[in-house]
Amino acid sequence: MNLLSGWSAVALAAGLTIPPLVALYFLKLKRRVMPISSTFLWKRAVEDLHVNAPFQRLRSNLLLFLQLLVLLLAAFVLGKPVHQAIQKHEDTLILLIDQSASMAVMEKGDRTRLEIAIEEAKRIVDQMSDNARAMVIAFSDRATVVSSFDSDRAALKRKIESIEQTQSLSRLKEAIALAEAYSQNLIIAGSEAGSDIAPRSAAPPATTLIFSDGRIEDLNTLNIQRLNTENMQLVNVAWRRDNVGITSMSARRNYEQPDILSVFAEIRNFGPEPVSFDVQLYVEDEHRDIQEVRLEPGLKAAPAADETEGGDVGFASATEEPAAPLPGSVASVAFDPFDYGGSGVVEVRMEYHDALEADNRAWAVIDPPRHVKVLLVTAGNLFLERVLPTLPLQVEMMTPDEYETADRETLADGDRSNYDLVIFDGYSTERLYQGSYFFWGSVPVIDDVVMGDPIDNEIIFNWDESHPVLRHVPVANVEVYEWNRLELPSEAQTLIEGESSPVLSYFARQGCQYLICAFRLVVEDEVGDPMMNTFWVTKAHFPVFMYNAIAFLTSSLSATSRVATQPGDPVALARPTGADSLTIRRPNGGRETLTAGKARVVHYARTRRVGVYRVEPAVAGQNSFAVNLFNPAESNVSPSNRMTVGTTTLQATEGAQLVNEPLWPHLLIAALVILLIEWVIYNKRVFV
Repeated sequence: MNLLSGWSAVALAAGLTIPPLVALYFLKLKRRVMPISSTFLWKRAVEDLHVNAPFQRLRSNLLLFLQLLVLLLAAFVLGKPVHQAIQKHEDTLILLIDQSASMAVMEKGDRTRLEIAIEEAKRIVDQMSDNARAMVIAFSDRATVVSSFDSDRAALKRKIESIEQTQSLSRLKEAIALAEAYSQNLIIAGSEAGSDIAPRSAAPPATTLIFSDGRIEDLNTLNIQRLNTENMQLVNVAWRRDNVGITSMSARRNYEQPDILSVFAEIRNFGPEPVSFDVQLYVEDEHRDIQEVRLEPGLKAAPAADETEGGDVGFASATEEPAAPLPGSVASVAFDPFDYGGSGVVEVRMEYHDALEADNRAWAVIDPPRHVKVLLVTAGNLFLERVLPTLPLQVEMMTPDEYETADRETLADGDRSNYDLVIFDGYSTERLYQGSYFFWGSVPVIDDVVMGDPIDNEIIFNWDESHPVLRHVPVANVEVYEWNRLELPSEAQTLIEGESSPVLSYFARQGCQYLICAFRLVVEDEVGDPMMNTFWVTKAHFPVFMYNAIAFLTSSLSATSRVATQPGDPVALARPTGADSLTIRRPNGGRETLTAGKARVVHYARTRRVGVYRVEPAVAGQNSFAVNLFNPAESNVSPSNRMTVGTTTLQATEGAQLVNEPLWPHLLIAALVILLIEWVIYNKRVFV
């Protein structure tokens, strides 16, 4: 409780009123002397003399105490007393609750950030007025409407308590879109012109509360149209800053000795203190190696520690993630290569207890050492026929006619291709099974894919040098005489781009993945003789490109572990021949059955927890997959004290907002009640 006018006003009012009141009880009344004929009133007269005798010891007097209390309350009212209370919301609320991986950090009081967020959200709901209503959206990589707009506080709190922790990334875009969709006005069309009804919206202009640690990676892409950003608040639920995480991991077999396995990991310190710990390597839960790691602090400066109620440390701007890791805060761990000819799960495990457990372990699924099986379909291509045998591959060749007339059992096992990769040289076909395909100067005969007329006298002007297919390939030195115009589906990713059409593109669909090159290596001249379409085939980096493309399309079966999935990303699982359903064994031991029906591919999206997922039954090579966090933005658990939404910067607040509510009306009423009681007692004494 505080006084807006200060204690000086209270002291002044009390000093001016209380002493005169007390003095009145000391003063002796001046009485008129009157002769009387009886001594009946002598006793009462003596008592009056005692009462009005000056400077005598005050006796217990209820009226005095009541009058003093009235004066004290009146003086206190002049000080304008107020008390802090949680702001009562009279309008519509939208509660956005972060359930991403960083919200699993254990804060002081043995509560996770998500648990704190849930408690704070319930406090907000408790303070809703009777005519207010709220909706609840939980978000991580995807957003879920936990409760549509409701005014039932008990029901809202039950639904808030049902929000579960995930280990996914934190993205706000979908949550904002859902909130706006539920907030728009609806028009009911009338039967006659001008009779349309514009009802009260399901959600009039609302106050949006975001319960998060502020580690949201898609803030720069938000497009807010209907929500008022001025009515948005970021509620602080985080304080800890110490975390070390595994940001990448790979398991590779030796190029010349496939039985030799090498494992690498990158570990980063995101906290403010130097750390030292052991990192261990396991293969199928069997210990293989141990390495010691020392890391310097990952923060530029320690923030000023503002102690909040309960001993928690408040936000500070120094907790923002640096643009690049600080020197010494990142370590590359290379375990000793070892002989391993089997398949299974490779795990890297940090022996260090920090704020976030989800990034302390990483997994990779490896297959037995073998050479990739490739089928080359060509009418004759000297360059491909020479390059492919130099790679660690099992290569078979067919002509286009042989491919089209081959038995189904030769090409596929059920719906799955018998080859890890099929390369088509200038030949388009619709005879495709589940698998990987590389088309040179041709296209798969499927929907939304068209190869048009030739294009010449154009140059390559853009390419994605970060893509694995183009790694260590100087595309700027690649010159092509002509290529064909390509029309590809919207999901296609352009890797090399010409002036008016893609030159190299990749996309996946229906259990197949396609790498399409718009040009052939060899074309025919005007008289029908073969002619080189590019001198790229004579360069040393052409075999590098072929190796990259084959490794990418075959998931690097002979060299590296299978590609890991990030939490929340869907996984495409091929249906084994004859199987009607697939059973997924989750990292926590739970099981889930998916109905496959006649679909060639089953998509599984419940990957919000890190670990190894196992599939039964499964196509060879797809019996398990790994989910790893591998996200520096999520591993950096240092809370952000501000975030920019649209054009508005939100400053984090500590839980529910407090407001000053005046106490003087209540005190004034109490003084009047006491004064009434004093008057009743006085009159009772006088007239009794």
